[in-house]
Amino acid sequence: MPFGGYGIVSSMTPGSLRPRVAIVTSNFWPEKTGIGQVVTEFAQYLAGRDIEVHVATGMPYYPEWRVYPEYRGKMRCRERLGDVTIDRAWHYARPAPGALSRIAHEASLSLFSIPNMMRALRGADAAYIVSPDLSHAFVASLLARAARVRQILMVQDVMPDAAVELGMLRNRLAIGSARKLARSTYARADEILTLGEGMRRRIARETRLPAKISILPNTIDPDELVTGEGQGIPFRQRFVADGMFAVVHAGNMGEKQDIEVILRAALRLRECRGIHFYVFGDGARKGFFLRRKAEWELENVSHFPFQERELLPHMLHGADALIVSESPKVVDIVVPSKLPTALAAGAMVIACCAEDSEARRLVVASGGGIIVPAGDDEALCKVILQLKNGEIDSRSYRAAGRAYSVEHFERRRTYEPQAAAIHARWREQAVMRE
Repeated sequence: MPFGGYGIVSSMTPGSLRPRVAIVTSNFWPEKTGIGQVVTEFAQYLAGRDIEVHVATGMPYYPEWRVYPEYRGKMRCRERLGDVTIDRAWHYARPAPGALSRIAHEASLSLFSIPNMMRALRGADAAYIVSPDLSHAFVASLLARAARVRQILMVQDVMPDAAVELGMLRNRLAIGSARKLARSTYARADEILTLGEGMRRRIARETRLPAKISILPNTIDPDELVTGEGQGIPFRQRFVADGMFAVVHAGNMGEKQDIEVILRAALRLRECRGIHFYVFGDGARKGFFLRRKAEWELENVSHFPFQERELLPHMLHGADALIVSESPKVVDIVVPSKLPTALAAGAMVIACCAEDSEARRLVVASGGGIIVPAGDDEALCKVILQLKNGEIDSRSYRAAGRAYSVEHFERRRTYEPQAAAIHARWREQAVMRE
């Protein structure tokens, strides 16, 4: 089922004879981007494979860093999303968070989530614990060990490395404490799953058992992102003037995304009336983005909130150029979750990323886009102009990216080994109990 089509429906039969897993995560549906979307898709897949799924999470807040209005004032609540049970706990969240705000967020989430974690872990055959909220994952790992539940750590960002290298965490005492939390959490995990080879190597340096680290990439639904006649038209009809060359950036507007490179490129191209930049999203850096846009009087840049999920394939495919930008400091601490989706939608990707980054490896391997150095707005403008003037034919890039993403990131092929392993262990335990 496409992410945008999720509904809260109760269909789980209590006490049914099937495996049960706990998922402990700081981000989950109805968050529209990043880890929340990825973990929701994973939970839904497991539930669709006759596995009882119980999620312990916080109130939705990302990427705005503001608790969603319908959840404000609640200390806890329970919901159902298809066959998934969700228990939520209150936590602190503040827009444009600094270091202290992030610490307060993690500390409050970790403390108030303990009852929900225990509830999810009770009777579970396995626990999937999601990081980067490191203290939240640490507490969950302690509880899973106490409950004697097999724990699989899903590392979506390598922490605290990501926070340190992006300048979000500078205090030496805090950094040292976070590294100890990370090593302790890695040590307790029976298995560690991460997104790419560079992330796997970095985590391996912090654990004595690197063999327990595997790669589980983010996934795509080829049917949701199917390309063909009419794809992209709804997006262009709603947002793009006739004859305009549309340069799009969609997703989180945070520290990792280097959204300023888009503004600098727009400044260089402000006299090119046939080019317009469309930025869709929210995040910790949105305020900076809007202030700088106003200061530079960039009439060739428009900002919009997140759109409905059904429009996303049309937006990605309908853009004349899709920018995936990363800070020059982002190398092997994260893999952008939107990149497999963009490739599968047949987007014309321009990736502004570091030479040794996971994003660059993926774009090069797929043949689905053009690389420019991270932060290089001059090189970015050059590629945009070449595409606009027809000097680069985007059709081959679009086709190659689509084919590669479907082959390597299709949801069933990626997640089925996890579901099969859960069923196999559950059957083994059932035989032992008999």
